[in-house]
Amino acid sequence: MKKYISLVFLLTFLLAATAFAAQLFAGYGKQPWGASVMSVSKAYPKGTLAKLGTQDAYKQLKPSREIKQRTFAFAANKLVAVSVTMDPAYVTKNGIEKLLAKQKKQYGDGVIDRSGAPHMVKYLWQDQSTRITFAYAPKRPEMTVLMYEKK
Repeated sequence: MKKYISLVFLLTFLLAATAFAAQLFAGYGKQPWGASVMSVSKAYPKGTLAKLGTQDAYKQLKPSREIKQRTFAFAANKLVAVSVTMDPAYVTKNGIEKLLAKQKKQYGDGVIDRSGAPHMVKYLWQDQSTRITFAYAPKRPEMTVLMYEKK
């Protein structure tokens, strides 16, 4: 009987741990959706602001050794999306599997999506307010991107 109670407790713990891992932050980093350009540029300095159609884009080039480019998209001065392009040398050195494992640890297993371009692999995590996409091409490390979008 004690074995069954222990087994039920362990199973409950594992299911709870998986559920907590999959909770998404409504935004990027510590910046919530709707944050202003000023707030984002203060939190992520040394970027440039540009206009893309009706949206503003704040872009950082090479903000870290892991990231080649980070682009924040704003609609009506409110943060609505972030695109993080990984540095190809970093991806090659560490491998896609390790980067994907890091995302799975943070957000849960996610859903694989191969319906778009046949050469790209996409993993999706989403809740009511946020969609996170980790996309990569197996033989093209320069095409490794993390996208955060407000739904």
